Amino acid sequence: LCLMFVDESDHETLTAILGPVVAERNAMQESRLILSLGGLPRSFRFHFRSTGYDEKMVREMEGLEASGSTYICTLCDSTRAEASHNMVLHAITRSHQENLERYELWRTNPFAESADELRDRVKGVSAKPFMETQPTLDALHCDIGNATEFYKIFQDEIGEMHARGADSAPSREERRRWRAALDKQLRKKLKLKPVMRMNGNYARRLMTDEAVEVVCELVRSEERQQALRELMALYLQMKPVWRSTWPARECPDQLCRYSFNSQRFAELLSTTFKYRYDGKITNYLHKTLAHVPEIVERDGSIGAWASEGNESGNKLFRRFRKMNARQSKSFELEDVLKHHW
Repeated sequence: LCLMFVDESDHETLTAILGPVVAERNAMQESRLILSLGGLPRSFRFHFRSTGYDEKMVREMEGLEASGSTYICTLCDSTRAEASHNMVLHAITRSHQENLERYELWRTNPFAESADELRDRVKGVSAKPFMETQPTLDALHCDIGNATEFYKIFQDEIGEMHARGADSAPSREERRRWRAALDKQLRKKLKLKPVMRMNGNYARRLMTDEAVEVVCELVRSEERQQALRELMALYLQMKPVWRSTWPARECPDQLCRYSFNSQRFAELLSTTFKYRYDGKITNYLHKTLAHVPEIVERDGSIGAWASEGNESGNKLFRRFRKMNARQSKSFELEDVLKHHW
């Protein structure tokens, strides 16, 4: 059963409301349902796949530090620096059970270590994991996270960041100019209106060959244009694998080439775009490059469990409440109560 509970609610509300639900789920998972089918008793078990959570929700459910943490991944123990030096070779190692054990270590500190040593031992688990989530990646937020990153790369390329020394950081004014130039070009050529926060529709339209051609018109160096084109071409080869419902059937060629493509993509980032990825990398880029093949091999899909439906639920929900943004805690509690009972 792929059921997704509660998004955009604060932790206290969430644990209070969902505590009984989680207990109920655990009881159901341990029980058997015996039905008579065609005269034969058949036994059924319940499995709850908690999917469709974006990174923020997974971290909240699994007791991990927030997304800006140096422990960049909800699937493996890698730190941001490690992930930027070794972009591709990681295995999924985290699990709900391990997070619970690590929380106990964090709580009791049995080896009387300093705060830093203890944090390194528990790899960023700092609250009690509340609900088990399926260790996967959310396709929609992956799209959005990577598009945000490309949007920033485009700005950096317009401003020729690669030619600057590490010590001469651009002023806020310069950055604003690059962004304005990019927005103007995208609006003129692609009819793509600038958005306050990156959303799924903008991300889908930005991550296309047309968009990269339009951006290349603003980039002076032929060599940098080629690098951008190659980066986008590789990304578009990789994307169907974590977007389609059944990659083995819908895009077998891209699935076979995924590791090769991700290796080349990582190589480009760490050489041509080194000014941006030296010692740092974004959470979703790390997952896209390092974990996709393993998840697809295990579950058969990533895109099938994407959270679009849930996000549009959030949107409608706010619309019906006539509130354009999230409001105070008391509202949230009232919302959860009204809509779950």
